Amino acid sequence: MDFITFLQNSLTEQLPQIIASYPGDVSAESLAAMETSIREMTQQLGGETLKQLLEAQTEKYPADECACPHCGANATYERRREGTIITLLGRIRFRRPYYLCSHCGRGHYPLDEALGIEPGQMSQEVRQMAALVAVHASFGKSSDLLYRLTRIELSPNSIRKATQQIGQQIVQREAALVEVSQDLEAQQAHKRVQQKPQQIYGSLDGFMSHIDDEWHEMKAGAWWTTNGQHAEQIQYYTDFRTAADFSALTWATGFGRLADQAEVVIFIADGAEWIWRIVSEHFPQAIQIVDWYHAFSYVQAVAQAAFSDTAVRDDWIEQQRQALRHGRRSVVFRACRQLMDAAPDAVKRALTFFTNQRARMRYDRYRAAGYQIGSGTMESGCKQLGLGRLRIAGAQWSADGARLVAKARAAYLSGEWDELTAPAAALPHVA
Repeated sequence: MDFITFLQNSLTEQLPQIIASYPGDVSAESLAAMETSIREMTQQLGGETLKQLLEAQTEKYPADECACPHCGANATYERRREGTIITLLGRIRFRRPYYLCSHCGRGHYPLDEALGIEPGQMSQEVRQMAALVAVHASFGKSSDLLYRLTRIELSPNSIRKATQQIGQQIVQREAALVEVSQDLEAQQAHKRVQQKPQQIYGSLDGFMSHIDDEWHEMKAGAWWTTNGQHAEQIQYYTDFRTAADFSALTWATGFGRLADQAEVVIFIADGAEWIWRIVSEHFPQAIQIVDWYHAFSYVQAVAQAAFSDTAVRDDWIEQQRQALRHGRRSVVFRACRQLMDAAPDAVKRALTFFTNQRARMRYDRYRAAGYQIGSGTMESGCKQLGLGRLRIAGAQWSADGARLVAKARAAYLSGEWDELTAPAAALPHVA
């Protein structure tokens, strides 16, 4: 039995006697009053318990010397010093041994190093909780929500830093993945993998954010599989980078999902040139599909500009929809061309798009093969990254701030949050 379990069992056993021994009236005016009082009491009791448990991690009489982590010489015990850490149970002040090295003149706290404590900073649990709230709401609102839910008081700026630290973890992880994905030995090892994905989808897109007082595009990508109908195992990634830099991240994330070894790779995206350039460079074997809804929007734009009669317009749109779905692309192209006099601008835009994307519009073949033809998964990701967080009311960002928070939110949307914020090892048993 560990110490925390022992403590819980002991308190539970003694609680009836403690209640019975109270000389006053134990009745309360409401359940809400009891809940509030008990929460405040357990917060304070938990804080005191954590303080004493932290102090119990060190010997009553510390060793006179220990190895200096900075230079390796012997550091001498000076005294116990007080430190503060922000935890789920509030701000905890505790005392622990302090050692000073006469060789390099630097001091250290062995307990802090052993438990990963950063004096004056948030614990790992608080940091991940603050960031979790902040990937959903503004830093100001997150501060309020965190206090209401947990009674942890953090400034908006502290919450911003916590969220960006999570984002920085992702930056480091992605950098390592980019390096591995470009290693020849790792690429050869990929080819020897026995269980290769049968089919995987990919997509790329962009969304606008207000960065440094101007609107800029952040790029985003997604990988996913399907259960026949719905997207599964969705992984989003994003960055405020040029297309050339984002190309390396697209390859690396695909490498991580074994997309380079999948039997079938399907990319669905709009007509942006930078997207198809990246796909052709890294995944030349991929089936390239231009998003159905994006392609058909050009047909609808022609109809809106050419027809004033609603019934006629709707009938023409339906005819083109059926023709495009069944692979009769030339029929649609001719139908648009015939309306050049009525809607010259819309027709020119449509014909230019159709000419450039013709090879990616074989919707009859894609449907027959059971492939998805819409990039709704990617569009949903852009909305959740952009509108859902970066473009909330009043949001203004620096380039680094937008990048790191977007990466943290992308990790959450991808189901990677628990992996990123896995708790540190538990405290050792009390001696």
